[in-house]
Amino acid sequence: RMSLNEKKPFIGARIIWIVALLLGFVILVAGPGVRLGLWEPIEGFMVTLRWGMRAGLTVAGLSLLVVIYMAITKNKVGMGKVIMALVIGLLMASPLGYLRMGGGGAAHPIHDITTDMVNPPEFIALVGKRGDKVNSIVYAGEEVSNKQKEIYPDITSLMVSDAPGQAFAKALEVAEDMGWELSGVDEAGLRFEGTARTVWYGFVDDVVVTIKATDTGSQIDMRSVSRVGGSDFGVNAARIRTFLAGFAKL
Repeated sequence: RMSLNEKKPFIGARIIWIVALLLGFVILVAGPGVRLGLWEPIEGFMVTLRWGMRAGLTVAGLSLLVVIYMAITKNKVGMGKVIMALVIGLLMASPLGYLRMGGGGAAHPIHDITTDMVNPPEFIALVGKRGDKVNSIVYAGEEVSNKQKEIYPDITSLMVSDAPGQAFAKALEVAEDMGWELSGVDEAGLRFEGTARTVWYGFVDDVVVTIKATDTGSQIDMRSVSRVGGSDFGVNAARIRTFLAGFAKL
């Protein structure tokens, strides 16, 4: 029962809370939907970015108006849910907002990263097996190397004291630990290729690792290329860093 002095819950608070939950759910299933085969990775990704931004800002804006109205009318019943709806809205809008501010290399149309920009590792085993309408695996030369030097100056070849055979075995171990689907494993040629999938949206990227003998041991080089998209949002660079760091720990 409601006492005479007790105010009724503002219906707008309940509505905005339900809307925030529904839209938040739609954005959250964008990634898992790819794994279930409901849509392509790029489609799920764009739902999160474009629709997430629009829906998030709308929910956040309406929530703010409801908060102001409830404060003016001094009816705080349901205020907690409205504030949570505001937070949900901001979270939905945050990925695209972050990327537009240049986070994760998003401001740069680059999706082909290598440790050796002079003689980048070439793909052999995966040629013709990457599907249709994918990015080229032919290195674009200065067009891409100049961009990489500007954005990721730290990504270079890894020089180690291990003998080439030992370095090759370690590199394979790291690749397996990272969950890559390996192909073209050539122990004699000291090289292997593979595919890696991003965790949430299942984007497929192709990788190639080569080992070269040096006077002091071995040179480890890697190249990581996205199959789709003009910008990789820093994923390929992060993958290379993770691989090299994992190798260095062995």
